[in-house]
Amino acid sequence: MFRSRIQNIVIRLIEKQNATADDVRDLRNALEEGGFITQDEAEALIRVERMVPSTCEAWGEFFVETLTAHLVWERRPTGVLRADDVAWLIHQLEQPREAAAGNVAPLLVSLVREAEHVDERLLALALAANGAGSAAPGAASLAARAA
Repeated sequence: MFRSRIQNIVIRLIEKQNATADDVRDLRNALEEGGFITQDEAEALIRVERMVPSTCEAWGEFFVETLTAHLVWERRPTGVLRADDVAWLIHQLEQPREAAAGNVAPLLVSLVREAEHVDERLLALALAANGAGSAAPGAASLAARAA
């Protein structure tokens, strides 16, 4: 059976319902050992975002940075979000939430900004998550990208 480098840390975070700066450091250290993250590890990070209600600022930065790197820069072709990756991400984000998942909107903004080409489904999701037409952070830049 496959065990990811971060499996034990993810289980700990979900059990204690909290992600601290020390936990983020542990995740970074575990992931640095093997380079790029796997799809299973990306899913585990999204699961933490959906299931852990109390997270620190370092978690949000790590979550956005790590998933943006995985989806935009570590996959081929570089700089392009593939249609199957967008479908996978949407499926992951539509799973039931036990927490607010407050870092999903910043993740979507980051993906739209970093990718050379943005799938319409992802752009629509990013606009919806960031309150298109509102003063929500990132809404103006998303609207401009959509135009």
